[in-house]
Amino acid sequence: MFAGLVMVTLAAASWGTWSLFVRPTQLPSSVTSPIIFAVMGLVAFPLSLREPKPRWDRATVLLLLANTLTDGLNVITFFAAMQYTTVAIAVITHYAAPILIAVAAPRIDGTATRGARPAAVVAMIGLAIVLEPWRAPADGVLVGAALGLASAVCYAANVFVVRRLAARIGPARAMSYHSLLAALAMIPLGVSGFATVTASDLALVSAGAATIGAISGVMFVTGLARIGSARAALLTFAEPLVAVLVGVLAWHESIHPFAALGGGLVVAAGVHVARQAR
Repeated sequence: MFAGLVMVTLAAASWGTWSLFVRPTQLPSSVTSPIIFAVMGLVAFPLSLREPKPRWDRATVLLLLANTLTDGLNVITFFAAMQYTTVAIAVITHYAAPILIAVAAPRIDGTATRGARPAAVVAMIGLAIVLEPWRAPADGVLVGAALGLASAVCYAANVFVVRRLAARIGPARAMSYHSLLAALAMIPLGVSGFATVTASDLALVSAGAATIGAISGVMFVTGLARIGSARAALLTFAEPLVAVLVGVLAWHESIHPFAALGGGLVVAAGVHVARQAR
């Protein structure tokens, strides 16, 4: 159980460093997304060869298609939200997902973590304090927030789907197959922009996709199978905390001392979930 907690937390924390791989390229998400999915699929494929023989049937195929659809829509709507409003609004609305998962887990998974729902609320409040959305401009807030919430729904659905898919075909195989399918589906979106990708851009994006994309993805799905959807969802709050820290250290974005209180609330919620799981 504890190993699963560590895997999920480390994977989520690593996702907070995506800006280090994507922002320097200044490429639109319609170009970077298919590249990232393609590299993730190719890197995870050799790992899938070491897994037990998959169980293929109609249900497995439907789960794979659902995994591709929910993850693809999650990426598209989340990055679209950031185009309409600030990163703070996009991230906070996107991270309504853990609350959705905590509420839905008893019905879908048949399991419940004691205190998961109030912990999710506390973590959301803490995250709001860290990101200070009240400083955001008014233009595009409603559209951006709606897209962020849409990404939250897709992300929550994907967590439930990929857990079931991984149980049938393995975490690495689930990561590889759905990523390759998503890349193929997204290629038409970036056709016009692929010519602008330089060798250094491709190398940087591919490095991120191979490490915090494929490897962290497989680690997350493996941990997810061990600790359950509700616990995993709460621990993914490590991602936005790391993203804020990266913004301050790497991109010189400002953050106020009051945000430390918010960070403390997020960490406290994660510790609570971990202690309940142990």
